[in-house]
Amino acid sequence: GKIELENDYGTGASDWGTGNDAKTVTGLGGGYSANGGTMGFREAWLSVNLPGLPVNVTAGHQLLQLGNGWFFRSKHFGSDAWVVANQMGNNTIAAVDVKISEGLINTNDDIDAYVLLDSYKLSDTATVGVDLTMANDPRNTLGLGGAGNTQSTNAQNLGLNFNGKTGPVILSAEVDLQAGKAKGNDAKFSGNQVVVQGKMPIDPVTLNFTVARGSGDKIGSKNYDGYKNFLDIDPHYTFLYEYKLATAAGAAHTGFANTTALNVGATFAAAKSLNIGANLWYLMATEKVPNVKSGSGTTNNVGTELDVNIAWQLYQNVAWNWDLGYFDPGDGMGKDAATGIQGVLAFKF
Repeated sequence: GKIELENDYGTGASDWGTGNDAKTVTGLGGGYSANGGTMGFREAWLSVNLPGLPVNVTAGHQLLQLGNGWFFRSKHFGSDAWVVANQMGNNTIAAVDVKISEGLINTNDDIDAYVLLDSYKLSDTATVGVDLTMANDPRNTLGLGGAGNTQSTNAQNLGLNFNGKTGPVILSAEVDLQAGKAKGNDAKFSGNQVVVQGKMPIDPVTLNFTVARGSGDKIGSKNYDGYKNFLDIDPHYTFLYEYKLATAAGAAHTGFANTTALNVGATFAAAKSLNIGANLWYLMATEKVPNVKSGSGTTNNVGTELDVNIAWQLYQNVAWNWDLGYFDPGDGMGKDAATGIQGVLAFKF
């Protein structure tokens, strides 16, 4: 078992020292299940193997993700869940019941998801997996199916993932397909996304790349064609776009929803305890968004971003990491460039 308490002011819900952290996500993912107040449980779970059976049960508030984490990822505050898993040789099958979003205590408005997954180890360096999620949103908290639809909505996500080494390249890939229907106006869901990432170590440099595309809503369409995900508030790929700024999907923390992204980068091991990395991102809206620079028409142009990361391990349990970013907005994002610097001095004990 594990119990972890935290006091986190990083959600934007409060300023440091006010003691008023709501612990919610303001993006499309809604508010994740976590305790409010100034101190709460980040993890509080129990894991047991059933006597005489090859079955493990983990219950409680835990850090979770499905596949490579591009559909569901709850690694910051955690989520309430039951996980029942069976591992036989190289194959693992699991059933998951997870509360994605906690609404009002006295109202049937929580978003619950039920998952079946299978992960198979192909070799010591390669694993494939599949997961099927059924999400139930009884009050249409997420607004699927259009504004004004307050009846229940149900959505399904089929995810396929691969992680392994192919020659000198360490490859990570995920494909997600969505389906479902909103009862209020019979709108159909048909979101999809593809994310491929790779790393190639060439000592003392590690090269990396990303190719990703998430579907977006077509202007004027009755159906919901945009990809819907449930992600936490941690950085997912860029330092400014998606983490600090709203994306082409209209909010922060939305992953590759309505975003097509290309990235190349490299990390240089400058010393035994010092790594310096740089990543260049080219970002587009998968479906056109309003042109905010001209004030009329639509565009796919979102912008480009350059990120620099400095990871310095001062001592075995002390690290000082820096992120620096410059975002040059396209026609769909605004007129002013965005810059950011974030330093984290961390002590582990």
